Amino acid sequence: MNSNTTRTSKAILVSLFFAGMLFTAPAMAGENQTHAFDANGDGKITFEEVMKKLEKSARTTFDTMDHNKDGVLSEKDFDDAREGMRKLEDWLYDLIKPFMEDDKSDPKAV
Repeated sequence: MNSNTTRTSKAILVSLFFAGMLFTAPAMAGENQTHAFDANGDGKITFEEVMKKLEKSARTTFDTMDHNKDGVLSEKDFDDAREGMRKLEDWLYDLIKPFMEDDKSDPKAV
């Protein structure tokens, strides 16, 4: 793997991590949801407790990316993830395009 590929792969993993955080943030924000992260019930949520809770999400993300289920994320797996992200970007663009004032504000042109 060259350095650009490594950087891109790390960026994808970081993006997936933060996407996972976005999905868990509402639960973390609700006072009645703190028990979901407070594993030992002491009223305090530690980094370790949060990471343990996120581990399941990270495992699911990893397993989803590992298409051939060999326990390794290969360059092909990252290519597939990049393609999926490109398709998501295209879908989102098509979704908001009718609300844009003109085609000069095309976010893909940036």
